[in-house]
Amino acid sequence: MTPYPKKVLSIQQQYQTYIDAGMTVPCPQEAMEALSTIGYYRLRGYSFHLYDPATKKYQPNTSFADILALYRFDKIARRKPTP
Repeated sequence: MTPYPKKVLSIQQQYQTYIDAGMTVPCPQEAMEALSTIGYYRLRGYSFHLYDPATKKYQPNTSFADILALYRFDKIARRKPTP
């Protein structure tokens, strides 16, 4: 079996990667809770359009709260309508 090439990051390390890439986090406690319940990689998918891979930074004024709101909106939009 081939070992997984990436190391597993703690919630604090995941949080720090967003900060290091220039994202603002207005409520760190909410961000930590979201990372532990929703997941880093699922949330990251909602921020790709704001991330510049050349600089490895987010666009100015990118907020974790906005990413979380987009995730929540998408979750509601994907619900099946009740008859």
